[in-house]
Amino acid sequence: MARTSKREKKRQSAKSAIAVMEPVWKAGIYARLSVDNNDRKNESIDTQIEIAKEYIGRTGDTELIECYVDLGKTGTNFNREGFEHMMEDIRRRRINCVVVKDFSRFGRNYIETGNYIEKIFPYMKVRFIAVTDGYDSEHLTDDHLQLSMNLKNIVNELYAKDIAQKVGAAMKVRQEMGSYTGGVPPYGYCIKKIRDRNVLVPDMGTKEIVVGIFEMFAAGSTYKEIAEDLYKRKIQRPMAYYATGETYCLEDEKLQQWSYHTMKNILTNPVYIGTLFQARTCGKAYRDRKRHDVDEEKDISVVECTHEPLVSEELFYKVSERFERQSKYSNQKGFSKRVLQSEDIFKDMVSCGRCGGRMIRNPSIKTLVSGDRIRRYYYACPNKKKIDGSQCCGQGISFLTLESLIKAVLEKEFACSDMQLKDFCKENTQEAEKRKSAVHKKICKSVREQDELALMGSKLYLRYRDGELLREDFLEEKAKLSEMLAILRKQTEDLKRQEITIDRETGQTNQFIRGLLKWRTDYKFDRKLAECLIKKINVYPKHQVEIVLNYRRNELLYGRKAHE
Repeated sequence: MARTSKREKKRQSAKSAIAVMEPVWKAGIYARLSVDNNDRKNESIDTQIEIAKEYIGRTGDTELIECYVDLGKTGTNFNREGFEHMMEDIRRRRINCVVVKDFSRFGRNYIETGNYIEKIFPYMKVRFIAVTDGYDSEHLTDDHLQLSMNLKNIVNELYAKDIAQKVGAAMKVRQEMGSYTGGVPPYGYCIKKIRDRNVLVPDMGTKEIVVGIFEMFAAGSTYKEIAEDLYKRKIQRPMAYYATGETYCLEDEKLQQWSYHTMKNILTNPVYIGTLFQARTCGKAYRDRKRHDVDEEKDISVVECTHEPLVSEELFYKVSERFERQSKYSNQKGFSKRVLQSEDIFKDMVSCGRCGGRMIRNPSIKTLVSGDRIRRYYYACPNKKKIDGSQCCGQGISFLTLESLIKAVLEKEFACSDMQLKDFCKENTQEAEKRKSAVHKKICKSVREQDELALMGSKLYLRYRDGELLREDFLEEKAKLSEMLAILRKQTEDLKRQEITIDRETGQTNQFIRGLLKWRTDYKFDRKLAECLIKKINVYPKHQVEIVLNYRRNELLYGRKAHE
């Protein structure tokens, strides 16, 4: 009996030792809600957290570390502050378990959601739990559960897409009713809610300023004269007005002059005669939420007489006629499209050395002895004509002078520097290979995801054949899989075209470099060559130019100053 008792004690001690060795999961609760303008909606965040906390309390092996919340964030992408904070804690090993109420709270992008749950989290040894969906990555015992998770993610994404389409349709209806659907109202107006419409009503503090701009321009005043008048009267720019709510600049504030671009936008906006021109879409793609162009014929809503006008149609069209006359006058003076424009090879590279402003390329027309007309260009500081405190006394420089100085600097640089251009060519090729490698990884990932979808389709068919799914359900889920598969195939084709583009651009750049190896004084400079060699150009008075070259040697950037 004594031996038996000792064995039993050993078994109990072993069991207790195993219990002590069981890992305690450090959990982070993630909650997300797309809308944040309703207090009742905020209660849903609390509900999600309570459901997750209750589940954690039942497990016994999980410890709650922190709750991560994203309020008013879409689930179609993962650029969210709370989510990024959670991922940072995962990298620091502060948490190793993520608990959400359901898959849709984690994300509505099928591909990215599956990538996190099936690849990233397993690689980082992170446990993932979706409480109401019954999913726990530590207790996956059935392939059907994995398939169910994938199908739910697809449904979540299609739901988000459907919501986006419904929001766009509702916005179109509101616009056709004459409701203003923009954010900040046009200068001179404020927004007032009338029944179920947002209506523009005149802003008593700024409407007379708008009328004055129209009247001055119609009477023949230039942008500069209008800007000087507004500056003397200490009238705030629209952006400053929206930020402070003050029409006039206070004594202790810095007054900035109105930009010509702002005045032109006001003078050409038909909103001031009571007509609304509005985009019917938000201008963002559904999946990545990036801005895209809208079709003027399909995506622009035009509704007349929606609100009280600030100026008469007669005054508005008088201003329009002046714009038309200026266009005709400019064409007579030689600024027509018949005189070909050349590419701005130093675009976004030339800055004023005094104030740091990006210099603007301006054209002029020169008539040759033969009678032909050609364009000449010069770069000027945009702050030179300003009348406020940001006025700059920097001087401009002609394109031909700038080009000759840059050529002289490059000839001297490559003659004196111990760096060989062939090394630069090699470095350019290596950088291109890195870019191609990154694109190739994305292609491989897309192909794997296509294979996974194909496998899901096969399993779906087997379930239908075995009688687990009705025909209608099978066809519906098959259509969803086919849609996702088409998206992935398109992505793969786009990525393959990127690879081809990288090869082509690398070949062109290397060809330029080889041309530099055989440098000639009459070598033609172009945009590709400028992007390849030059990082920045600073222009100072008396044609003094500082050129920062774009290639590296021992992690040092080269800079040279040139004089005419």
